[in-house]
Amino acid sequence: MNANSLPALWLAEIDRFGFDERDFDAAECAELAEELELYVIQALADENFDDTLYEWDCYVVEHSLYLALEQSCHDGVLLPMDQRALRLKTCPPEMLSRLSWFFELCPVHVKHHLALMYYVVVRIDRARRTGSPEWRPETALPAKEDTAFFRPSKLTIRKYTG
Repeated sequence: MNANSLPALWLAEIDRFGFDERDFDAAECAELAEELELYVIQALADENFDDTLYEWDCYVVEHSLYLALEQSCHDGVLLPMDQRALRLKTCPPEMLSRLSWFFELCPVHVKHHLALMYYVVVRIDRARRTGSPEWRPETALPAKEDTAFFRPSKLTIRKYTG
């Protein structure tokens, strides 16, 4: 697989998602890891947390950043910047620039909550579709393309009378 086809695999994986409201309900039950307890406290102290979370959630959805957020995490925890860069090196440039903007400007306690939520939602959806929550662009198989314009019917009716 050549490096030029890897960004296309990201876009193909994004197009396959079919989120279900129940996936988001399950993600709401997920809790930040113990080492991120400070961000839970900050969220509880932030009077505008829900509004800010909603605004940044809209940004993530509008720019289809959920796959990139999921790939930026390990077990629902955002990886350090250098490890994120390794995971995202084949990400399409436009998506990467929007994700960089997200990481720079989104408040840290909101960023970690959104990363966990999309980590859970994306993996639930992928597990339902493929049987496994794991995905990496380097090992992803391209989607099967249906290139046939016409397919004959599978049912054949034979005339047995004269």
